[in-house]
Amino acid sequence: MKRRITAAVVSAAAAFVALLPTNAFAGAYSDCPSGGPCVEIYYNSYWGGSHTAFTSSVSNFASYTFLASGAGKGTSVKNNGASATLLDYPDGGSSNAAIFFNSGYGGACDFFYGHHEGSFTEAWRLGPTYNNNASFYFTKGGPPSGSNCATWR
Repeated sequence: MKRRITAAVVSAAAAFVALLPTNAFAGAYSDCPSGGPCVEIYYNSYWGGSHTAFTSSVSNFASYTFLASGAGKGTSVKNNGASATLLDYPDGGSSNAAIFFNSGYGGACDFFYGHHEGSFTEAWRLGPTYNNNASFYFTKGGPPSGSNCATWR
């Protein structure tokens, strides 16, 4: 009897997960919500086309697509980002962000310094990760040591 109940619970959970939309991950939006750090990655240079906003670090963009309307909507964010913006709302300390060439926060990067006063830092055209972006994280520190990173202030 316990096996049947366990099997039923597992089947129901699997069916529920299968129905979730592709971007049903915490921290992915079509636009940045207010109140915390947020990175918007755009499909085109000069902040054009579709974009997706992230409020938490992502170790692999493979499961994320561009959400906002415009060219590229529905396309994978992984290896298709051309420009980006870091919005750093006042939250008690600056939040910086790094977009990486490789999944798992590795390889060359584009590093954005936050300014703590509700401002933004932007790159009209990403450097080393232009159309080769696979992950990103928020940090209070500086660029990763030993990495080839373009810095944006």
